[in-house]
Amino acid sequence: MARNNQTTSELECKSCGSTAVIEIDLTLPDGTEVTFNSCHKCEARWWRQGAKKLDLEVILDLARKPRA
Repeated sequence: MARNNQTTSELECKSCGSTAVIEIDLTLPDGTEVTFNSCHKCEARWWRQGAKKLDLEVILDLARKPRA
C-alpha cells in the first residue's frame, strides 16, 4: 500500500549520479514503513527504512509476515 509517491531532483542515484530518481513510501503487510527508490537512467533500485539501506531479501521476508 503506497503512502506517498514523488520524483524529486534532491534524490541522487548512488550508482550513476543521476537525479532522475523516483521515491515511493510503502507500508508492508507487517506494518513496517519502507521507502523504495528507482533510478530512471541506470535502473538501479534500492530500499530504505529511514537512513538504513535494506537488502531485497529483508524486504521480501518482511512482506511475507502478517500483521501482529
